[in-house]
Amino acid sequence: MVSAALIRLFCIVAMLAGVSARAADDAAPTSDWLQDRLRLSGFGTAGYSWYSSTDADYVGTQQPDGPGRTGQSSGSLDSNLGLQLDARITGSLGATLQVLSEYLPEGTWTPRLSVGSLRWEATDQLALRIGRFQSSTFLATDYRYVRFANPWPRPPREVYGVQPTTRLDGADLSWQMPLNGGRLQLRAGGGEVSSGAVASTAGKADEIVYRGGFLRAQWESGGWLASASFTHDRVSFAPSGVVGQALQLLAKLDPAAGEAAIVEDKPNSALALGLAYDSDTWVVQAEWARAWNESILIDRSGAYLQAGHRFGPALPYLMVAERWTHGQKIHSANPAAESLLRVLYRNQHSDQRSLTLGMNLELRERLMLKSAVEWVKPDSGGTGLQGNIGPGYSREAPKSERLLTLNLDFVF
Repeated sequence: MVSAALIRLFCIVAMLAGVSARAADDAAPTSDWLQDRLRLSGFGTAGYSWYSSTDADYVGTQQPDGPGRTGQSSGSLDSNLGLQLDARITGSLGATLQVLSEYLPEGTWTPRLSVGSLRWEATDQLALRIGRFQSSTFLATDYRYVRFANPWPRPPREVYGVQPTTRLDGADLSWQMPLNGGRLQLRAGGGEVSSGAVASTAGKADEIVYRGGFLRAQWESGGWLASASFTHDRVSFAPSGVVGQALQLLAKLDPAAGEAAIVEDKPNSALALGLAYDSDTWVVQAEWARAWNESILIDRSGAYLQAGHRFGPALPYLMVAERWTHGQKIHSANPAAESLLRVLYRNQHSDQRSLTLGMNLELRERLMLKSAVEWVKPDSGGTGLQGNIGPGYSREAPKSERLLTLNLDFVF
């Protein structure tokens, strides 16, 4: 079901496109000046997904529900619509505004500002950016929401959920130079980012805030792309509901363990490595990420490998992915507190493996159909990356589930 907000955003796109067309018809010097300095574009996905489970939902990293237990089919998992305006203010100063409508942690489709930044190109090699922009942790950074530009229907959650940050409010400095027949770009910056962290059993979104900095190196040469990033920040998270009550009880049972467990301005770090090769025939891509911190949040890692071969406009591919967690860090000599800690860590046990068989079919130059079948197998003792867990779910013997996806990606 398409929300009213999404419909309104489509209307805005159509209206602005009409304004742009009328401007193009006017041959006045003013309109030519505007056309040289303003560029309006957009992107979107009309998605459909079906999940085999009746005891859990397949959810996006920051979504409260999805196909499965809530309803076996859904259009909310991947559907989005974005509108972007790029402006060249002077020869060295530019601005970007992007508005995006997608299914939010709050369960709404309200359009919001996903990018709003100024970029100053001091030289051909050095640039400063300030405002809101996409975080630079993974291979899919600037085009993460432009699903048309990515080789899968959605970023693999096993990796991209390790550090669930997408937008950064702050500044970064980038420097680039030729290297070994390619181009090396180094980027450093920092700021604040907030995102919804969805409780796996309640489907409720609580805000998690990261404040800190990052370093990123990226090298491109021909069809090759390699990246490495390191993020260090302070994380704050005040969970509501049962988890919040459990942390309050822990503080009463063992104040030292309670202080160690609380997520209030605690150090958090993440490391990510990526390598991709894209040619006229082959597409191969792999990423690995690890995040660790000093709180009750469990340390986690993830990796995936994707390989595909082009046959004209068709790209069939196979992808394997895995998420694993790293056990209990905080302990207590108080038996009741230790038992509670074990439960808190067990509920974060998101280990799972997945296998995806997909097909991308380019229908037109700016229109692509993506279909995929994904087999998901949570490890024993946890729920994997599923959400909205029902009372009938078996943690001891979780079932292998199937996700069917059919998306239409477009840019304009």
